[in-house]
Amino acid sequence: MDKHFICLANSYKHGGRCIAGIEVVPQADGSLTIVRHDDGRPRWIRPVSMSVNGEIPNHLAESFKIFSLVKLYDIEPCPDKAHTEDVHCSRMEICPFDLLPTKSFLNQLIDTQHQAVFYYRGKAIPATIIDRLDYSLMLIQPENVSAYCDEERENSKYRMKFTYSGSNYDFPITDPVFLEQFKKNPEKYNDLDGVYLVLSLGIEFEGFHFKLVATVVFPNDLEATEEPQTTNLSGLSYMERQKLLHSNAYAKWTPDEDSELLELSGKGLSIKELTKIFERNEGAIRSRIKKLTMDPQENEKEFDNDEETLTHLIELKNEIERKIEVLREKINLKRSIQ
Repeated sequence: MDKHFICLANSYKHGGRCIAGIEVVPQADGSLTIVRHDDGRPRWIRPVSMSVNGEIPNHLAESFKIFSLVKLYDIEPCPDKAHTEDVHCSRMEICPFDLLPTKSFLNQLIDTQHQAVFYYRGKAIPATIIDRLDYSLMLIQPENVSAYCDEERENSKYRMKFTYSGSNYDFPITDPVFLEQFKKNPEKYNDLDGVYLVLSLGIEFEGFHFKLVATVVFPNDLEATEEPQTTNLSGLSYMERQKLLHSNAYAKWTPDEDSELLELSGKGLSIKELTKIFERNEGAIRSRIKKLTMDPQENEKEFDNDEETLTHLIELKNEIERKIEVLREKINLKRSIQ
């Protein structure tokens, strides 16, 4: 069995990486359907290796970026107590797909069922009660978020404080992209209003399963009407993350680059090799090759289809917002009567 997921974590784990995301089903129209549990929670999936700790080797994990669409081949579930999301697979690959992490999209992925982070407010779960949990990953939108460095700690000194459902938490950070930026300018991240966090429950260590901040997610919300909060968020927006990883990300392609891309692609160079040559991510390389090799009439047809889909989605969004407003007024009316 093969499955797809949106990568939401590529964090440090025992000398390798922990890769995880939310399972989706690609549709013929190019959209993605989120796979959910019976209670409505998005279904997470975590590929693990055959090693003792299940970490993915760095050389295999380096190409998997946050919001990549990943395909897993020949999946075999291998749940381990609370880590019900774990699977073995024969191989993993990134699929060409451009995903914009807007607030409206991220809100579809958050955990709305659990009011406490992994059972209760503590920093770790004793191994003796781990069987009470049936999940080890969650995406939340907390409040009062701030990162800090605890110099008195020898290990796990880079940490994050936040409030979730009225409770305060303080967990280690294992997001390598965020940590790289935080170490350069820690004062910049004292107030991270608006971020989303991917939280993970670690494997057993000295009788405990510690809670971790696996990914700090900065939404790139093009639907927002207010001025962007560049003071705290600009350094780690999705676009900035891509620019850090690929120096030519979002830069306009030149005619010379187009010619060279077609020539090298025709010679059989892999997408991974082309990303290093042109300093762009895999999605940008695949999209450009497709555009340059597509028949003009077919390109125009695809544009028309995209425009039609966009119009439909905007109409659907407006209708949903209208229904939300009607329901909100209904609720307010009931409250006023009570």
